[in-house]
Amino acid sequence: MDENRYGVTPRWKILAFGLPVAILLAAAGVYLSLVSWGVIGDEESKGLSVLGPLVAGFGVALGWVVARPRR
Repeated sequence: MDENRYGVTPRWKILAFGLPVAILLAAAGVYLSLVSWGVIGDEESKGLSVLGPLVAGFGVALGWVVARPRR
């Protein structure tokens, strides 16, 4: 990408918009996983047992991409 033409996105914007979404996804994934395993509530669900870790994984991956240092 041509930095002279497009500029560089400030780091605070990347952190301000990406980090809350990453934390929300990770927390939602953990919650869905705990619900599906029967730790929270009385019901166990096969669908949520697949969906929960996937959502949590996407949240952790997004957090890693947002928090890594730029060149």
